[in-house]
Formats: sequence, structure tokens, C-alpha cells
Amino acid sequence: MKNVNQVSDMQIQDDNVAEIFTHYYYKLYKYTLYRVGDHDITEDLVSEVFEKVVAKYSTYNPRKAKISTWLYAITNNTIINYYKKNNVCDPINPEYKEFGQSAEASVIENESREYLLKALMHLDERSRNVIALKFGAGITNREIAQMLDLTETNVGTIIYRSLRYLREELINLGIFN
Repeated sequence: MKNVNQVSDMQIQDDNVAEIFTHYYYKLYKYTLYRVGDHDITEDLVSEVFEKVVAKYSTYNPRKAKISTWLYAITNNTIINYYKKNNVCDPINPEYKEFGQSAEASVIENESREYLLKALMHLDERSRNVIALKFGAGITNREIAQMLDLTETNVGTIIYRSLRYLREELINLGIFN
């Protein structure tokens, strides 16, 4: 098996699709969840993404883009197609239970997550995408800038303004002081 770190710069081959899945599934899941706000839909969309990866792996060209860029492009297009197909604008209903928490703490955390995801849905598409890449997928500002054809400064500004907006929304809802 090849090192997972090497996967990002190599052409996908049959023997390393499983490695790519293992390395990127959680990142793509978090990114998609930030974009759609529903765990069940997220699971379906990420599964669809990996179906496309398996079907189209032969079209990937490492000279054109890193594997992560290719995967996030497929994921982004899958999300856009989902929205177009279903004409969905405000899909929020996360179900999340942290083990070891009291029932009250779990309910409060679920409500807070729901409010956060609802507030995220009020951001414009570009801002939501940048926030999802940054916090959902854990990608650096430089990588986001390259993926979205923006400057690093612009990415930082979008993140700052988006977080300020989200904080104000959550304060208005009484989630933060």
C-alpha cells in the first residue's frame, strides 16, 4: 500500500481508491454537512461522490489539479446538483449525540448546532463554501484560495466576515452572550 500522503499527488489507480476513500471520506463528509446541514442527505451525497470517483478515476489528471481539488470539485458539483434537483433552500435537521454527555447537555448542543447550521444557510453561496472548506474539511486558506481562484487575503476576509455574521446571528438568537 502507498503512503496516504503520496495519494494527493498521484494519479488514482484501482489499488489506491480505497486509500483515497479512507483518507478523504471524513473531510468530504464534514464539508458536505456544512453545505447541506442534514446527516442523512450528507451520507447520501458523499456516497454519490465516491461512486463518481470510482466511475471517473481514469479521467483524473494530476498535472491539472491535486487529488483534493478534484475531489472537492466533484463534491461541490454533487451538492449543486442536489440543490437544483430538489429545489431545496433550507434543509436543517442534524441529529448528533455525543457519548458521555448528559441528556440536557446533548439537547443544548444539538440545538446550538441546529442554530449554527441554520445561520450558515443564510450566508451567500461563496461564503458558505469557504466556511465549509475551512472548518468542515480543514483546508488551509492558501489551498482554498487555489481551489476557488481567490487571493489568500480574500479568503481570510470572507472567513472573518462570515464568522462575524454567524456570531451576531447566534447572539441575536440568545446562543451566545
